[in-house]
Amino acid sequence: MHEKLLINRNTKYLTIDNVRIKTRSGIEERSNQFVAFVKDTAPTEVNLGEQVKTDDGQNAIFTSFEEARNSAILSLERSTYPPDFFHPLIYSKDNISEIMHKYLAFDIVNNGDEIETVFGIMTKCVFSVSMTPGRFTIVTEGGKTKQPNFLELKAIRRA
Repeated sequence: MHEKLLINRNTKYLTIDNVRIKTRSGIEERSNQFVAFVKDTAPTEVNLGEQVKTDDGQNAIFTSFEEARNSAILSLERSTYPPDFFHPLIYSKDNISEIMHKYLAFDIVNNGDEIETVFGIMTKCVFSVSMTPGRFTIVTEGGKTKQPNFLELKAIRRA
């Protein structure tokens, strides 16, 4: 199965197939084991893309088609950077996944006009009643956390 997806405003291609194992009697297809492949361009019969990996870098094997699809999409959402970044106040519940769980530079206004650049990963975002982002948590490389609000955020950029 091939599927064209739009992930963080980027086109990606997802292919899910059954696991095939070479046996003495030929190639055997496993009906309860699936693998997923992702690619930036349309897959071909020769090149399906890069196989989705586990957190420890091993080739992932899934027990259902739905598990393979959901895991591949989550992996893509967490690893695919948007082509550009919106003004921080444009982000909402619908598109915040573009910047979640990615190493970014956050320009935060402190004490009036002073801008501090914080490098880290946004791990949590709390939304206001109007569904616009309120407070968020950044975890830096050193493991420290910072919890500014979106009104203090001047810009977001790739680190």
